[in-house]
Amino acid sequence: MLLVEFGKRSFFGPFLGLAVGNDTVQWRPRIGVACWDVEEALREYISHYLVFKSAATKILSNTVMKALVGAAPGLGEIAILGKLTAPRLHTWYKRDVDVVVVDAYATGQFMTLLRAPRGLAGTAAGGPLHRQTVAMTKLLSDPRLCEYRMVTLAEEMPVAEACEMFVDIQTETGLQPRLYCNRMLDLPPLAKPQSFASAGPFLEQMQSLATRQKLSLKRLSQTGAKAVHTLPMLPMLNVVTLLERLADALELAEVAQDAAP
Repeated sequence: MLLVEFGKRSFFGPFLGLAVGNDTVQWRPRIGVACWDVEEALREYISHYLVFKSAATKILSNTVMKALVGAAPGLGEIAILGKLTAPRLHTWYKRDVDVVVVDAYATGQFMTLLRAPRGLAGTAAGGPLHRQTVAMTKLLSDPRLCEYRMVTLAEEMPVAEACEMFVDIQTETGLQPRLYCNRMLDLPPLAKPQSFASAGPFLEQMQSLATRQKLSLKRLSQTGAKAVHTLPMLPMLNVVTLLERLADALELAEVAQDAAP
């Protein structure tokens, strides 16, 4: 499996203690991590078609890449999606992994990315760009190859954006995203609040937050999603333990959904 981040800076690098960049680094025996940058993806794609490979690095400098991305709206998005979908679209591109998990952009930027192939395909009736962008659009809408998972927080603004994005993804691809709500509180009822007089204000605040989270979950359920999975708030510093606990929560959520009528 390959975990890919989109952007210039990696979150998972410092989090996992890895030097993550454009090239894949191994975290576990069968799990690699990479961070793909738009300009590097575009450079890689164009350099494949250059006759003189040795000149690619000099010709396709950072300045040239930035100028290309700035001059052609949608080109950056197509470059990064082109790298993602390349093993399915080009015989010359090989990637020895079974599953690619993408930690993509947030809300608006992600929808711009997702809509780019359809938009560029409509600008020309034929040619290589038209054929490739049409193929990307079909691939990103194929339930056998692609699925979307949205993670949000049970807060007013993130939930509002998640509800809008849920509809946008479904409209663009015809696929319904899976919804996950992170950092959920699971507080036991307090039979005798007066027994905790010194902590009263804090406990009241926590109970109030838990109530607001439940209201946010209700709003997310109104999107029409098959289920809204919850991930617990885990106040711990050990990365491996944290990931194992979250993995357990995700597995339980998947089992519950599969067992639902």
